[in-house]
Amino acid sequence: MIAEPQQTVANYAHALDGLNVPQLEAVLTEDTTWTFTMPGRGELGPIAGRAAGTAD
Repeated sequence: MIAEPQQTVANYAHALDGLNVPQLEAVLTEDTTWTFTMPGRGELGPIAGRAAGTAD
């Protein structure tokens, strides 16, 4: 039961590290809301949904 969430987090981290938008889309659900911090840009978000995360 724990392996599936761990794999999802690993997939997300791998996609984010590689700035792989299609892979991020595959991990995130339509109702995802997230906030993140980028060096030099501070906190970004919240970003809601798959489309909001790919608008840039």
